[in-house]
Amino acid sequence: MPMRSQGWLLALLLSCSLTGVAKANSLDQQVFQLQLVIDQIRLARSVGDRVGVCTESRRANNLLLEILPALQRQRPSLNHAALQDTILLGFDVC
Repeated sequence: MPMRSQGWLLALLLSCSLTGVAKANSLDQQVFQLQLVIDQIRLARSVGDRVGVCTESRRANNLLLEILPALQRQRPSLNHAALQDTILLGFDVC
């Protein structure tokens, strides 16, 4: 797939996910939204989109910080540090 097509695909996925999960209310919805953003980071990294990696890493970090207290209370078995490490890896290219 040419680089131009991959960039277009990334932009399409980003716009769909932004409109589709912007109103996440429950913790499950917020975790799902966070997972989508982490997937977007991986996709941006795979196509060499450094700006996308940085932007989505910031967004994912903000989402995680927003839901972290609830995650720690309601999902104590979840490895919160590993989740944040995954997100922070994106900042390496910023």
